[in-house]
Amino acid sequence: MKNTDIKGRRGRRVASVIRQIVSEALVTELNDPRLAFVTVTGVDVSADMRFADVRVSVLGGMKQQEDCLRGIRHAHGRLQEEVAEALDMKFCPVLRFHLDQSVKRSIAISVLIAKARAEDEAARAERIRRGVENPEDAPEVPPESPPVADEGAEDLGDDMGEDLEDQTEDEPEGRP
Repeated sequence: MKNTDIKGRRGRRVASVIRQIVSEALVTELNDPRLAFVTVTGVDVSADMRFADVRVSVLGGMKQQEDCLRGIRHAHGRLQEEVAEALDMKFCPVLRFHLDQSVKRSIAISVLIAKARAEDEAARAERIRRGVENPEDAPEVPPESPPVADEGAEDLGDDMGEDLEDQTEDEPEGRP
């Protein structure tokens, strides 16, 4: 849903409720063995709030991911019903489920960065060994990047930022 944007506080609240309801249902209410190791990573609501694209991340190989997505789509009606009960709206957004590959991509990028750093350090060590570079003239190396966050952490940052924006809009100055 790249061409649409969640407009305003209401859209963010609807997306948040959908994420919470679907997450809880997947973990506690549905007894499908295909739904193991699944995390709702985000929800995008269309501008007219008719559709909600739910992104899920599944731990495992492609077969486990496809089986889990099949299980989620099998439970679509029940999930849609629970979301409709939780939202007090004339029209409940139609849920559409998608696999979220962003976590796997971020891990792959982190691996590539670590590999490039190791190659760069090896090349520098070779230059120092040959006498081409002085060991005291070491370039400023940024500190090691923190470990890759778990699957749900990437969207937590986005949600936290939105919550901070909401607080600054709603609260008068002077209140904590």
